[in-house]
Amino acid sequence: MTGQIEDSERDTGDVAAEVEFISAERLIFFSDAVAAIALTLLAFTLKVPPGTSDHAILNSIFEHKYRLSYLEFLISFVVIGNHWRSHHRLFRFVNSLDSRIITLNMVWLLMIVIIPFATRLLSSSGGGFGVGFSFYAIIQVITLLTFLLMSRHLRGSALLRPGAPAPSPKDDDSSLLTVAAMFVISIPFAFVTQWAFVFWVASSPAAKAVRRYRERDFESDAESAG
Repeated sequence: MTGQIEDSERDTGDVAAEVEFISAERLIFFSDAVAAIALTLLAFTLKVPPGTSDHAILNSIFEHKYRLSYLEFLISFVVIGNHWRSHHRLFRFVNSLDSRIITLNMVWLLMIVIIPFATRLLSSSGGGFGVGFSFYAIIQVITLLTFLLMSRHLRGSALLRPGAPAPSPKDDDSSLLTVAAMFVISIPFAFVTQWAFVFWVASSPAAKAVRRYRERDFESDAESAG
C-alpha cells in the first residue's frame, strides 16, 4: 500500500512538472510569435516613393525623408531582432513559471508590440522629430530594464531546469544598462539634431567595451587575489 501511495505521489509530481514545462513552452512560443508579428508590422512603416518611372522612383528613394524612413526601418528591425535573440537566450533553460516572470514578460511584449508604432511615429513626426525620437528611446529603455529584471529574477531561481546554468551572467547587466543609458543620453540631442541616431548605433560597441573592461577588471582582481 505504501509503495502504491509513493508511486501515485511520484506520478502526480511528474504530471505537475510536465504541466509547468508545457506552460513555459507556451509562453516562449507566444513571445516568439509576438516578436515575429512586430517585425512584420515594421514593413507598414515604410514610405512608398511617388512617381511612375524608374528614374522618378529612384530619385524619390534618395530624398532625405525617404532615406530617414528606411534607416528607421532597418534600425527597428535590428532592435527587435536583438531583443528577440536576448529573450531566446534568457528563456532557453526555463522549466516553469511564476506570476512575476509572466508579468514582466507581458510588459516586455507590450514594448515589443509598440515598437512598430513608435517607428511609424518617428517616420511621420516631421518637425516634431524630437518628440517621436524620445518616445522611441523611452520604449527601448523600458524594454531593456524589463529584460534586466527578468534576467535577475531567473538567475539562480527555481524556475530553471535542474542543473541548468544561469541564463545570463552578471556582466550582461552592465551591458544592458550601458545600452539603456545610450538611449537616454540620445533624447536631449534629438531636439537639436537628427544625428542623435548616432547614439543608438554606438550603443552596441559601447556595451561591448564596458563588458570587456569589466572582464579585464575581474581578471586583474583574480590575479591580485591569487
